[in-house]
Amino acid sequence: MKPSVPRLSIRILPTVAASVAALSLTGCGRQAPAPVEAPGPASVASDLHGAVHLPPGIEWFPGDVDAAFASARSTGKPLFLYWGAEWCPPCAQIKSTIFNQRKFQERSRLFVPVYLDGDTPGAQRHGERFGVVGYPTMILFRADGQEIMRLPGGVDITRYSTVLDTALDASRPILETLRAAGSGMKMEPADWKLLAYQSWSTDNGRLVPDADRVEVFGSLDRHCPQELTAECSRIFFEYLRAMAAASKDGGSPLEPKQREQAGARLMSLLASPEAIRANVENLIYAPANVVGLLSDPGSQERAQLVLGWRSALDSLARGGEGFKLSGPEQINIYRSRVALQRLEVPDAPLPPALLEEARQTVARVTAAAPGEYARHAAVNAAGNLYFEAGLDDEADSLLVAEIEKSKSPYYFMVELADLAKKAGREADALRWLERAYADAKGPATRFQWGYNYLAGLLEMTPEDTARIERVGLEVLGELADTPDAFYQRTRVRLEQLSTKLLEWSLGHQDRAAVVAKLRDRTAGTCSGLPAGDEGRASCEAFLRPAAPTTAGA
Repeated sequence: MKPSVPRLSIRILPTVAASVAALSLTGCGRQAPAPVEAPGPASVASDLHGAVHLPPGIEWFPGDVDAAFASARSTGKPLFLYWGAEWCPPCAQIKSTIFNQRKFQERSRLFVPVYLDGDTPGAQRHGERFGVVGYPTMILFRADGQEIMRLPGGVDITRYSTVLDTALDASRPILETLRAAGSGMKMEPADWKLLAYQSWSTDNGRLVPDADRVEVFGSLDRHCPQELTAECSRIFFEYLRAMAAASKDGGSPLEPKQREQAGARLMSLLASPEAIRANVENLIYAPANVVGLLSDPGSQERAQLVLGWRSALDSLARGGEGFKLSGPEQINIYRSRVALQRLEVPDAPLPPALLEEARQTVARVTAAAPGEYARHAAVNAAGNLYFEAGLDDEADSLLVAEIEKSKSPYYFMVELADLAKKAGREADALRWLERAYADAKGPATRFQWGYNYLAGLLEMTPEDTARIERVGLEVLGELADTPDAFYQRTRVRLEQLSTKLLEWSLGHQDRAAVVAKLRDRTAGTCSGLPAGDEGRASCEAFLRPAAPTTAGA
């Protein structure tokens, strides 16, 4: 039986009908994507050939994003936008489990495929435009530019192909489908599939603002036809995760009766092979949030949920006909097992048998990883597993060995810095951060890794004003020759850096002087940006303290 959820209206911000010139989205990211009517002015070409390594077997569009949309309109084909980065482990997993498969490559002829790497010219501005932040994000647009859906990454190629086929056949964009579900209109099974497999983790509040997630997913869960086991189970998990997030933020938890009903329903799903296979990413990443929401420490309910979850993980690990976990997923099952063990017995050491199984799985998967992408994703999963399991020395050894083999070694250096800091070796942590910044490639990536290094200095050696000034000037210099530097991921990092530097300088005259120099350095860059440009506004806001609010304002 489903938990009792009141009938709720779905509040969604309307689509903005605007030209390409007005498509840059605000920082809140709650607007729905607007149709692309015509190529915009001053569009920055993002021809990727020779700039990044494109996955073979797919005829990626060779020109810029606006030209791709123009091609989609002229041919009547949908447009598939991939947003990622060369160093990103989940992106590597997509390349090694989706893009390299014949099923996807054959379907790619049905749409205009666009590969947008976060370090290519104009990429961060386009990221702002489409409301994409996390790598990877995959969006399917209609030929007229309206968004059909954001495709999930944590599913096997067979299920991915089915979802992609459903999206390609969709008669309306995801916004209209969501509105129809909320208003009680007739819904086809395909509509529920799109809503269930929409990548809500990369929605960034555009369709469903964070404050509305409990209401929206509760309503969808209530109306989802129970015979659609896979689809309804995914929507149910979204509802539980939204409720868990709201509870952590001080929101209202489930009522006792709702909690009991939700726990019973979850137990039934954990025993359903169809629901289990439809929720690989939920079973791997959500145990602490969901089990924590539905049970109390030491309770019989918690013991039952942990047992049921473990059984579901066992079912996933066994695989079956037409179903096989990727290498990183096989490793990440043990992250879930570690989380469950600590939920049930928080302070006890992890069982030696569990740790040994984890080590054997890591060894088997990393040794058999087919190619650089698969190995990059697998080693990242292994490092995270070892870190969370308290196997820090093994994580360190694994990652040190990998930086000699990886094409993106700077990614693992940040993880090595985390390990050194955890062990109290702050000098080693800063050396790793410095080396990672030195080795990083690409404008957005270099600024992000520079931010990591500078943030580490502010935290671990706040008294070293000379070094902080030198590194700060160098990191800010990364932005000087990049017109779209003050958008999306880079903008977010710049805002975070501004907060950290202002807090660091409070009450210290010498530090305030450093901040003044950094502010002046950025001002020179800002003055070179067009007046009225949103990026210029973000640039000029750097290191400017927020204006005090007046009482009653």
